[in-house]
Amino acid sequence: MTEIGLQKLWNKDQLRSLQGLVSEIFEMASGRRDLPRGFLGTMPMTLSRRSIPMIKHSDYVILEKSDGARYLMLVLERGVLLIDRRMNFYPVEPDPNILLPTTEPTRQDRTLLDGELTLNLITQQWEYLVYDTISINGDTSVAQLDYRQRLINAENFITFPRCFSSNASGSLRIRVKDFYEKNQIKDLFKKITKDDSGEYIYANGDRKDGPICNHNDGCIFAPVQMEYQIKTCHALLKWKPPHLNSVDFQLLLEQTGNGTIKTTIAYQGDHGPVKLREVMFPRAQKAEWAKNFQRVNGSIVECTYDRRAGEWRYIREREDKDRPNYSSTVIDTLESTAEEVLREELIAVLMSSPVNPELSKQKRLIYSEDRPDDLFCNLHEDYLRTLPISTVPVPVPMNPHHRGRSR
Repeated sequence: MTEIGLQKLWNKDQLRSLQGLVSEIFEMASGRRDLPRGFLGTMPMTLSRRSIPMIKHSDYVILEKSDGARYLMLVLERGVLLIDRRMNFYPVEPDPNILLPTTEPTRQDRTLLDGELTLNLITQQWEYLVYDTISINGDTSVAQLDYRQRLINAENFITFPRCFSSNASGSLRIRVKDFYEKNQIKDLFKKITKDDSGEYIYANGDRKDGPICNHNDGCIFAPVQMEYQIKTCHALLKWKPPHLNSVDFQLLLEQTGNGTIKTTIAYQGDHGPVKLREVMFPRAQKAEWAKNFQRVNGSIVECTYDRRAGEWRYIREREDKDRPNYSSTVIDTLESTAEEVLREELIAVLMSSPVNPELSKQKRLIYSEDRPDDLFCNLHEDYLRTLPISTVPVPVPMNPHHRGRSR
């Protein structure tokens, strides 16, 4: 892991055991036994204009989209590990020492978090920002709570106890991401500005635990009344400024003689990578790739579509990924680029339909099909108006007496 210098775990027996443990936690959290292989973290879809009514008429919160690296965090009694998209495991050193909020210091075990590693531009220190909770000390019922409650649990059981632990000093800092109600979207965008180099920066200096300041490339719209989802979630939506919409392609190189190469990009199809077309990347970039032909050929690269030039532009290599985006993601991204949904439109739509104040006050919202005000009831007029929601599984009502951990 190049970000903070952690070493990958290579022991095959240990890897097999840890991968099995993570799969077991996901099975218990989701209640499924037919989980796909590989990285099981929830994946957002690209926001398009047809998705906006769903956000407007449903209970959503908004998070800034940090330009960081995605990792699951597995907390065991014997230590803490970060897990990348390739299911590589990285023991965290020094040990973050994640304890339970009990009178006697007790290490957590079988805790699984979802988040990203970001560089705080003020402190120049790497931080792990938690944005979802799958299991806390073996209690996977937390994954079935609504999204606000999952973040509250992360605050209460992960970050808050570390504030009073002297053993946490000097280790990787772990914090919970900021989230905003829909009618606070303008406040969120006020905290996202451009620096002198034109890069977007998110900065919040109002937190009691110190400022958060990191590179930003958009925001995430998260459905509240939905349990943690495995893999792709059609209700979890990411928005980027149109010129930052990107696709992860596989880069295929072909030597043509005289030290030159032909560059082709490919997306993921049902039966493997599918070539899209040859792309005329800058000569200097191709020369650099030609020098590292064996390493670069077949790698995953992030590209954005330049509408004015009618060409794909290279952004960076995605060392954390081992396969390109699927064809559906390519289409969604091109649609989003063509629609050019701007922040002003999102502000106008969501500020005109503020969140019901009662939603923010309640710790847990219980929806019932026989309630006329239930937005997720298929008889509700807003549900019928919001056509895209038909592709999203309706959240199962939770136990009204459940207030968090089942222990």
